[in-house]
Amino acid sequence: MNSVAAPGESKAAADWRPLHGILFTGLLVLGTLVPFFRSWPWLWAGPLLVYAGVVAICPPLKASFRGWKFGNPKPVDWALTAFVAVGSCSALAAFQYWVKPDLHYFAIALPGQSLSGLILAGIGFSVVNALLEEIVFRGVIFDAVESQWGAWVAVIVTAAFFGYGHLRGYPPGPLGAWMAGVYGLFLGWIRVRTGGLGLPVLAHVLADATIFTLVASSGVWGSVRG
Repeated sequence: MNSVAAPGESKAAADWRPLHGILFTGLLVLGTLVPFFRSWPWLWAGPLLVYAGVVAICPPLKASFRGWKFGNPKPVDWALTAFVAVGSCSALAAFQYWVKPDLHYFAIALPGQSLSGLILAGIGFSVVNALLEEIVFRGVIFDAVESQWGAWVAVIVTAAFFGYGHLRGYPPGPLGAWMAGVYGLFLGWIRVRTGGLGLPVLAHVLADATIFTLVASSGVWGSVRG
């Protein structure tokens, strides 16, 4: 393996970057052994909090931590992100229309009867979930892989992990995982172009808002609350 040091970054620091990904992955696996940490948002938030604590007290990890920047998007990047967002939201709506997956598992996680509470929950879920998942996939894991094999390998690897991680998410099943993997490729591409997580998070928020809306408007929510 060849460590790829970023401009201004020492090779020693680059050599520690893979350990960030290994550490977080280990914490993620350990978290699945505890029932509490299998639920959202602790599935991602729990390992991230422990990871942040370990990095803060371990000087080599702290020195090699690159941080999660918004990036420096150009006008064309904003346009590309809008294109990806529209495409992903349309694909999700088409998936729901044609495949008609069972949404009871997702609907029971929604809040009670209040419409205002449902809207606030939708906003909170969309923002928090997108931020957590982008920090995990296009942040920690991306940086670890990039340090050894470069940015485009990191795009492919994180997209594969992203797809696999959504096997039990929405859109569900193998087709849904494949769709999530393709979507991960686009998010990784935007991450490379802009040098940060800002626009991937924004696109991801819109996709998650679409998912929440599809579940909430499907009629299943009312039936499980009735």
